[in-house]
Amino acid sequence: MKALKPILLGVAAVALLLFIISFFVESLAPLTWWLLLLALVPLSLIPESRTIRAAFGTAVLAGLVFFITQLLGMTNLGHKNIDLTEDDRFTLTDGTKAILSELSEPVVINYYVTRDLRSTPADLKRYIPRIDNLLEEFAALSKDGNISVNFVDPKPNTDEEDAAALDEIQQIPVSQTENLFFGASISSWDKKTVIPYFNPDNETQLEFDLISAIAEVSAKNKPTVGLISPLDVTTSGRNGKGWIFAQFLRRSYNVANLGMGVTDRLSAIYEENEWGDSPEFLDPEKVPVILVIHPAGITPEAEFHIDQYLLRGGTAIACVDPLSFAAQQSQPQPQRPGMPPQQQQPGIPTSSTLPRLFEKWGVKFDETQVLTDGTYGLQGNPAMLKLNRDAMPVEDEIALASIGDILIGYGGGFSEVTGPGLEIARLMRSSRQSSFIPAADAANPRAIANLRFNRRSDDSQYDILLALRGNFQTAFPNGNPAKPTPKPKQEGEGEGDEIKPVEAPADSSLKTGEAKGHVYLFADSDILFDGAAYRLLAVGNTGIPQQISDNGPLIFNILDQATNSKHLVGARARTPNWRPFTVFQEMTSRLEEEEADTMEDFRAQQQEASAEIQKLQAQRQDSRSPFLNEQQQEALKSLREKEADARKGIRELAKDNQAKIDSIKAGVFWKSLLTVPIIVLVLGLVIFIFRSRSTQAR
Repeated sequence: MKALKPILLGVAAVALLLFIISFFVESLAPLTWWLLLLALVPLSLIPESRTIRAAFGTAVLAGLVFFITQLLGMTNLGHKNIDLTEDDRFTLTDGTKAILSELSEPVVINYYVTRDLRSTPADLKRYIPRIDNLLEEFAALSKDGNISVNFVDPKPNTDEEDAAALDEIQQIPVSQTENLFFGASISSWDKKTVIPYFNPDNETQLEFDLISAIAEVSAKNKPTVGLISPLDVTTSGRNGKGWIFAQFLRRSYNVANLGMGVTDRLSAIYEENEWGDSPEFLDPEKVPVILVIHPAGITPEAEFHIDQYLLRGGTAIACVDPLSFAAQQSQPQPQRPGMPPQQQQPGIPTSSTLPRLFEKWGVKFDETQVLTDGTYGLQGNPAMLKLNRDAMPVEDEIALASIGDILIGYGGGFSEVTGPGLEIARLMRSSRQSSFIPAADAANPRAIANLRFNRRSDDSQYDILLALRGNFQTAFPNGNPAKPTPKPKQEGEGEGDEIKPVEAPADSSLKTGEAKGHVYLFADSDILFDGAAYRLLAVGNTGIPQQISDNGPLIFNILDQATNSKHLVGARARTPNWRPFTVFQEMTSRLEEEEADTMEDFRAQQQEASAEIQKLQAQRQDSRSPFLNEQQQEALKSLREKEADARKGIRELAKDNQAKIDSIKAGVFWKSLLTVPIIVLVLGLVIFIFRSRSTQAR
């Protein structure tokens, strides 16, 4: 040991010397604290006293633990975690990891957060470290370190505050004197996108917000999505930016608004994208997917172009509807009394379908009927459906990746699908407690209020989302219905009269699919409308888009799949899961159905008595006299009693119905509360008895 002391002292001295030099030499700066640790290790072995060596050893061990932890934090291993949440909420999706691992362009994230404010709300204080760790994890997982994160603390009256303002980061007032910056700008070369505010309420959407922004700025060319709709999807709203869904759509895709003419604007679209001369048909190579939203009043020519597009191997997402809220908002407003009459444009029809294509595909859809569901419908309004994974029977469908919560409002249902020669996938279905009501009744709030008493169920299920795949056959065997046809010879025209028939151009339309096409059919077009898919959350002076269902992610999954943006599939759907009590709703729905006949009888009795009373009062002896004769008064008294009995019966039945529902609720509550303790108690008794017998046997 004595021979080693000079060597140990030499090593310690050199390490200490390099430690001091590292403060002045930039190349040695990363090794500063490691050199100090290297100096302490030999010094801990030199003293004779065990106490001194133990003290040195403890200090060295603490230093090793600290520095090794820091070293692991700089590697992928340091970002491993154990996620015990049901839906792996704190684990990055495979798509996110793939995008980061394949990133070829440098991306700079300027992360602005005002720290050490006294008035920062508690939820933001807890959320800030979550953003810190996620950004560090993104940077660590990126290929060749292509993601660099700049942590900026924009204190008041500093250059950092000016930079945050230039990057359009939202300034959030947290007190009368303090403002908070909490957002990020993501840029790559000349492309930049901004997340103005990290809202804690949108935590489930955090991963997608960041990775989609990175994918957006690093992508060289955006794929094109064609939009066919009579609604102002891209230009409506207070700010003229369209639906919130359309704003998200433009972030990832080049949106080509085709209107309802389908090919009328192709020349302008080809010119804008520098694709060359436009053909007379919609080309799937240029527009790999089209989105058809509420095609109200669609013409045969427009359906023909969609037909030909599918025969060429295109992908279409078609959303039809028996009662569209978005279309209702386009209806002319009633004339105000006292105001001069104003000329108004006719509104968009509230129902839509694809009549010729549906007939060819063997799809039955009644655009006058709204679907109601006793299991997935909201209590008191079964025309508003909240669908969970139980409504999605296909397990391996990539479009349903991470999808769990779908909101359908006054949509329809496909009652029959044959799809001759096509592959059919029933991706979303109603429960067996479902039926239809007229769309006119669904638009009447009073009818909806009584809907729970009129619901019927015949154990039928209806499709809400269908996928048809394969080589389609044309629905227009005679070609484009808008093309002119030869003029037939008219009766009475002489043989010598010169007839010049209109020459029809050669029919070049496809009759059989030359490539495999895909169609996704939704029985509701409002799934992407504001309030069903997204909403604006008021923050400061602006609104922050917030995802409220998986409606948008579901459509984006299909778009990503159709455009080969496979890495983003499944990354979007991280909304808070609804947990509807479907078992309870089904039980209460069956109870209401059982009482419906009795309730209708009471209502019929009440209405009959009211009608008889009105007739009796109209049969007064003297039309000018307000009084009835004795016989009429006796009849009136009897009818009043009958009407009162009917009302009492309705009240009693409603009370009895509510009592049964409360009993069901109590049963569910106590079963949920006592099941686990009872199981534990029984297992404990079994183990106790078994061990007691084993002990006695010894």
